[in-house]
Amino acid sequence: MQIQRTNNYNPNFQAYKLSSITDRAKKIDIYSLTSKDEDIIDRMLNVARGQKFPDDSKKLGTGSVKEIFNNALKRAKNITASSNDKVLLAVEDNSRITGIMDIREAGDMHVKGLAVWNGNNITRDGLVSTALNDVYKTTKDFACLILPTSKSSDTIKTYFRKLGFKTPKDFGNKDLMVEGHNLQTTIEKIKNQFGDNYIDLKQKKNFDLKEVLKLDE
Repeated sequence: MQIQRTNNYNPNFQAYKLSSITDRAKKIDIYSLTSKDEDIIDRMLNVARGQKFPDDSKKLGTGSVKEIFNNALKRAKNITASSNDKVLLAVEDNSRITGIMDIREAGDMHVKGLAVWNGNNITRDGLVSTALNDVYKTTKDFACLILPTSKSSDTIKTYFRKLGFKTPKDFGNKDLMVEGHNLQTTIEKIKNQFGDNYIDLKQKKNFDLKEVLKLDE
């Protein structure tokens, strides 16, 4: 999704950058959105009204890709900086928004929506590994990251199992998840497939998305 640029719109578009992945000529940066990003969230929602999103055969959550995108952004407007809830945004090559992930805390961390529309699994893996890493930083090994996959196709389940998600036999939940005690090993497994091309920002760094996306050029 390309946000239209303008020369007379100058709100402060701050967002936390959590990680960066390079794959051949592409770079994927993952940002965390909260209520302080309301200006750019409103702008993204406005642009999305007139755009058609490609389908995503591995999306998670209810509704279309566009609905998952819109619902996640609307919820981000109510997430405070201290909340364990997260909305993660993927930006490709500092120019295009290509994926989103909506995570909510309810004892454990539940993914309510995950969609990618650039056809690049690096974006999806980047969102997932960043989410796992954030859960670990926030809760250590006390929480699971749970995907809404109980009714998903075998293709989708196979994809996420390869990333390290499992259905615990004694959990009473048919969804795929990474349990707290497996967070670190699963994070390292995903990171290792990228090698030095995966950069985890040890300290969250604030970026102005207006500048990242070059909105005023």
